[in-house]
Amino acid sequence: MKKLLLGIIFLLVLFSGSAIVLAEEIIIVGTGSGMALLQTVADEYMKAGADIKITVPDSIGSSGGIKAVGTDQYRIGRVGRELRKTESHYSLSYVPFAKLPIIFFTNKSVTVENISPQQACDIYSGKITNWQEVGGNDAKIRVVRREDGDSSLQVLQDSLPGFKEITITPKSKTALTDQETLEFVESVKDTIAFGTYGNAKTYNVNVLSIEGKNPENDDYPYTGSLALIFKEKNRKGDLLKFIEYVRSPAASDAIRKAGGLPF
Repeated sequence: MKKLLLGIIFLLVLFSGSAIVLAEEIIIVGTGSGMALLQTVADEYMKAGADIKITVPDSIGSSGGIKAVGTDQYRIGRVGRELRKTESHYSLSYVPFAKLPIIFFTNKSVTVENISPQQACDIYSGKITNWQEVGGNDAKIRVVRREDGDSSLQVLQDSLPGFKEITITPKSKTALTDQETLEFVESVKDTIAFGTYGNAKTYNVNVLSIEGKNPENDDYPYTGSLALIFKEKNRKGDLLKFIEYVRSPAASDAIRKAGGLPF
């Protein structure tokens, strides 16, 4: 009897451990834009009782996410831009669920709170080189940019008047991820950069308004899209439930809380 009882206990422990190991995990790979926002939405989904683990790993870029999902390394990804014609052979579905306000932000040493589109263009082209020229302290402006093809840069080129026509000053520093950009601006005096509002909210930086427009307002004009990508064969089970959740009214509060706007 004692051996039988020990056997039952062993089996219970074994199956309990197996259940933990086999619990499904959704890993959403891709862009650094909107990482904090997507993690907030995922956390709210899990808190609501979803029996699943959702992980938002470090950025591999939108292109990296598209390739990873397109080649079946992962079931689902995140992108900060639309799919390109050259990526159509992957046959991916694209589901946008949040608008990402793209903002300029500065180190805490900068006293400027608002700039105009023209001032932004002049700062990034190198015409304006001192914060005093836009109402700030007498200090040299240190410009941080993103690489060509970055989704935040693309939004500014498409929507901020004049930004597409400028040549960004060669004296700028190029950062390759949102995290690198924010960490640099947070730690280096007199710097300015651009990126998603949701990510900037998680760092100790100053967010600038553009011509008085606030990134938390629904009419903020400089926004990109955060979308999920996947193959239709994977639109099922827990993955389907999460895809439906991010587009539902239940996710709207979490999206706003994290610095985005519901799509």
